[in-house]
Amino acid sequence: MSLEDFLNATSRRTPVYCKPMVLEPGLPPRELNRLDSKNWTPTPEELQRNLASRVIALAGRVDALLLLDQVERPETGVVTHLVKESVREALGKRDGLLVLADSRQGLRHFPPLGFKMNAAELARMTGTPTVLDLDAVNRQAAELAGRTGQPVFVTMAEQGIVGALPGRGPEHVPAPPVRGPIDIVGAGDAVTANLAAALAAGADLREAMELAMAAASLVIHQLGTTGTASVTQIAQLLLTRGRPILGSN
Repeated sequence: MSLEDFLNATSRRTPVYCKPMVLEPGLPPRELNRLDSKNWTPTPEELQRNLASRVIALAGRVDALLLLDQVERPETGVVTHLVKESVREALGKRDGLLVLADSRQGLRHFPPLGFKMNAAELARMTGTPTVLDLDAVNRQAAELAGRTGQPVFVTMAEQGIVGALPGRGPEHVPAPPVRGPIDIVGAGDAVTANLAAALAAGADLREAMELAMAAASLVIHQLGTTGTASVTQIAQLLLTRGRPILGSN
């Protein structure tokens, strides 16, 4: 992927979510009211079609696609119905292509793609009125993967993550223990990025989830910022927990 794959459009703005923080010596960062800059009107259809065609072209050159929908008002961002369908088309044309979709609105109206969500989003998607426990998440993630024919991942905060592949039983990987104050900003994106990178590189389901949980743990312990997790940091954390490194014997 290169800069030529990005599209400039003067009719739209890139959503920006600004979180003012109060930093005081000896105290944890305190978050003030968020300041959002976003679009309030539907994305023009011509622009949607341009984006959809770029997705189709890009899918032939990459090992994984992430479909991240972070807007609250439907059809006002990049991930519109035409773009969703273009990803579905690309998935049907390219054997071995990994797609993971994650949406702030929930994934109920998405085509059958790989899904990454939290337990509350899974409950809403399946029409469950109560908070799902681990057994319920295991069961429903496996059922959803069976219906879509695609992988499903469900994050469960301090309980870790559940993953399911079509035709296989679900697996659960616990989260590393919390080591002091935390800030969860960026944790979900860290999970998505590491799941996709690991699976595209040939990791199995459990290996990918171990890496994703290690990355999320590193991110949440960086206060007052959207944290990052380097390969070296992830490897060190896995070693301290007695976990094998991907590809080692």
